[in-house]
Amino acid sequence: MHRPKLRTRSSKPEEPMRIAEKVLLSSGYEMPVIGYGTWQIPKSTAAEQVREALEFGYRHIDMAHGFNNTTEIFESIRDWMKVRKFQRDEIFLSAKIWNTHHSRAKATEQIDEMLQMLDTPYMDLIVIHWPYGWAEDDGMFPRGNDGKPIFSNIDYMETWEALEEAHQAGKVRSIGVANFNLSQLDRIYTKGTVKPSVLQAEINPYFTQKDVIDYCTARNIMITAMMITGNPGSTFYRKYEDPNLLFDETLISIAKNHGKTVTQVLIRWILDLGLVALIKSNENKRIRQNFNVFKFKLTPDQIERIDSLNKNFRILWPILGNYNHPHFPWPFKADRN
Repeated sequence: MHRPKLRTRSSKPEEPMRIAEKVLLSSGYEMPVIGYGTWQIPKSTAAEQVREALEFGYRHIDMAHGFNNTTEIFESIRDWMKVRKFQRDEIFLSAKIWNTHHSRAKATEQIDEMLQMLDTPYMDLIVIHWPYGWAEDDGMFPRGNDGKPIFSNIDYMETWEALEEAHQAGKVRSIGVANFNLSQLDRIYTKGTVKPSVLQAEINPYFTQKDVIDYCTARNIMITAMMITGNPGSTFYRKYEDPNLLFDETLISIAKNHGKTVTQVLIRWILDLGLVALIKSNENKRIRQNFNVFKFKLTPDQIERIDSLNKNFRILWPILGNYNHPHFPWPFKADRN
C-alpha cells in the first residue's frame, strides 16, 4: 500500500491546522466535538485515511472491532503519534466492545488487546457497541445453520461491570454505550456504579430523537451523534427509495446561504445542538472539508427549520435476525430487515 510521506511537525503544513473545540464529559475528561468515524473504511485505505484526518487536525478517532479494520487503524495511529511526537493526551481514542465479547472476561480481554495494540496505558472512551451479545469463541459473526446470529444469554449489565472495572483501574477514562434504547440506557444509569458519560446514537434531521437528547441532557450524558448524513453512499442498511438528506431542499438552501456543503450544515447542526459529531469520508478532500465548520453557526430560525424535517426515520437497523434477541433495542420492522 502506498504510504504518503508525513510532514514533520515543525514544517509548514499545506493548510492551516485546525483543532476542534472540546466538551467536558461527566467523567471529568474532555472530548473533541468532531470525531473521525471509521465504519466501512476498507482495510486497504484505512491507515492512509486516518493519517490524513490526523494531519488535518482531527484529534478524536472512533474505532470498533466490528468494523474489521482496527489492526490497520491502530497501527496507523500509533506510528503517526511516534513520528509526529504527539503526547498521548493530545489524541482522543474511542473504541467499542464487540457483540462476541459481552462476558466480563471477554470484555476485559478486548480492552487489554486495545491497549496493547495501541501501545497506550489507557483508552479515552469505550462503549458497548450493541446491547445484545452473540456466542463467544465462534468467530466475529457466529452463525447457525439457518444463517442467523447465534445469541448469547449474557446480560449487558455484565459487560458494563467490566467497563466499570476497567475505568476504576485507569484503563479507560470514560465509558458509555451505543445503540441502546432509553429503557436500556436508564437501566445502566440507575443500576451501574459508574454513570455512562456517552451515548452514541443515530441522530440526523430525519431522525432527531428529541426524547433521547432531553433524557441525556438532564443526566449529563453526552450524545455522540452518528449517521448524521444518513449514510447516503452506502447500500448497507439503506434502500434506494429511502429519503436522502443530501438532496433535501431545506438543507440545500441553508447550505447555499452559508457557502457550505449540506454535510457541513449537518455537522454544524449537531454541534449547535450541543452534541458531538462523528463523521466519515473515504475522500481526502471531504475529510478536510467536513472539519471546516468552526467559523459559522446556524441561526435559531435555521435550526428550527432543520428540526422540523424530522420523519422518525431510522436508517440503522441491525443485521438480519437480531430482532429476536431479548436485548434487541427497537421495535421490529419487517420492511427494514
